[in-house]
Amino acid sequence: MYGDETWEEPILAQMAGLELDDETIGAVVGALGSAPRPVKLDRARIDRQMRDLALDHAAGRLEDAVYLDRLRALRESKECLEVNTSGAISAEVALARLRALSSTWSDAKVPEAKAEVLHAIYERIVVTGRTTVSIRLTPSAYAHGLAVAMPDKVALARPTGVGSALTAYGMPIEGRDEWLAAVARLLA
Repeated sequence: MYGDETWEEPILAQMAGLELDDETIGAVVGALGSAPRPVKLDRARIDRQMRDLALDHAAGRLEDAVYLDRLRALRESKECLEVNTSGAISAEVALARLRALSSTWSDAKVPEAKAEVLHAIYERIVVTGRTTVSIRLTPSAYAHGLAVAMPDKVALARPTGVGSALTAYGMPIEGRDEWLAAVARLLA
C-alpha cells in the first residue's frame, strides 16, 4: 500500500512550480480572453456527478426524494453553464489573484494554511499506485486560469543511492488541453 507521499509530494511540487513568467501570463490572459470559454469540462464533471448519483440511487444508498432533489440541482447547474460563462472573471483580476496565490503559497508556513489553499484549488486527485492519473481543479481554479498556469510535469529529488537523482511526475490537469487549444485559436 502506498502512503500519502505518493500524491502529496508531487502536488506540493506542482504548487511550488506555479510561475508567472511572461509566457504563462500570456497564456492565462489568452485563455481567459478567449470566446467562447471552454465549458466542456464543466459539462463532463456534471455528467459524471449525475452518473455517480444514479449509481448511488440504484445501489440503495440514496432515498428517492434525495436522489430527485440532487438530480434536479445538477440539471439546473448544467443548464446555467452557457449563461454563466459570459460573466467570467477578467484576466486582470485573475492575474492579481494568481500573483497573490503564488506569494501566499510560498509564505504559508503552517500546514493547515497550505491545506486550505489546496482545498480551494484541487477538487479531485486520482492516483493509481504511484501514478497520478488525473487532477480536477475546482471551478474557481479553472476560472482563474490555474489549468494553464500550473505545471503539468514536476521533478522531485529522490533519496541518494536510489536510481536517478530526479523522479519526473506527470500531473495531468483535466481541461488543460482545452484551455491551451483556446489560446492557440486566439493567437492564430
